[in-house]
Order: sequence, then C-alpha cells, then structure tokens
Amino acid sequence: MALREFRDRRGVEWLAWDVPPVRAYSPERTGRERRVSQAAGYTPERRVQPDRRGKRAASGLERGWLCFQCESEKRRLAPPPPGWDAAGEEELEAFLHSARPAPLVR
Repeated sequence: MALREFRDRRGVEWLAWDVPPVRAYSPERTGRERRVSQAAGYTPERRVQPDRRGKRAASGLERGWLCFQCESEKRRLAPPPPGWDAAGEEELEAFLHSARPAPLVR
C-alpha cells in the first residue's frame, strides 16, 4: 500500500492511498476448535453473529479503491488506476476530480 501527499491547485493538502479489496492479514476461519486441551466444565462459546471480518465491500469497490482525504473531505476512486503511486501531482489531481465523495469519519 502506497501513501502519497500532494497539494491541489487551490492549495489544499491531500493524502492519497490505495485500499486493497481483501484484507490479507487475517487468516480465514475454519470453524474447528483450535484449543488442544480443555478445562473441566468448559463449554465452547457459541457466537450468534457471523464472522464480521468477511464483510463485503460496497458495490463497485470489490476490486479495491484509491482514497483521497483532506481536512474537510474524503473521496474514493474505484478501482485504483494502474501506476497511480508514481503519477505526478497534476495526474493525481485529475484522479481526485474523478473520485466520488465518501463519508468522512473522525
């Protein structure tokens, strides 16, 4: 994942980074018990909710996206353009203008 900082023509400072479609840091759950020995009287936890790590991306974001964020705004461009991390500031600004607004979580 690359992270870029740039300033647009209005002087606004932006951060840009790519978001992969699937988080690769967490292994898939098999459902089998991982504990080898169990304490007396132990009953395994029965989760009511399904595994939340497998959340699906919103429609159109299945292949990942490029995120742009400044102090007051956030935008997404899906899928990330090839070579965006080596693009010049003018090209990054063009990508920024074609991105869609996204909720800004603070």
